[in-house]
Amino acid sequence: MKKVVKILGIIVTIFLVFLGVYLYKKNVAENAIDAYVAEYRIPQSAIRDESFGYAYAPPGFVKIIYTKSEGDDIRYIFQYNSKEKSVDYSAYIKGTEVGIDDPRTKELKYQPPASMQNQ
Repeated sequence: MKKVVKILGIIVTIFLVFLGVYLYKKNVAENAIDAYVAEYRIPQSAIRDESFGYAYAPPGFVKIIYTKSEGDDIRYIFQYNSKEKSVDYSAYIKGTEVGIDDPRTKELKYQPPASMQNQ
């Protein structure tokens, strides 16, 4: 009986460690993405919906933002790369994902500041 309790204790401890690491990484990523979005200058009042989740390749987290004035065929995508500790931007425009330097980003209502382009 003592072995079972010890094994369960070890399993619970390992689970709590992994959960703590995940929540810490998630918090770091969300703060980095929110800082990047603030620099990008999408006003909070213009955001209709946003989703935040884990990304598998590259490993990290991603936030997708939908604005009130643009339909579902336009999304702003901000991905935090855990290994490089950086945020990358892309947009989903009418069925195609494009990067920050793509000429099609000129179609977006909210443009990246010049300081963010060509990084």
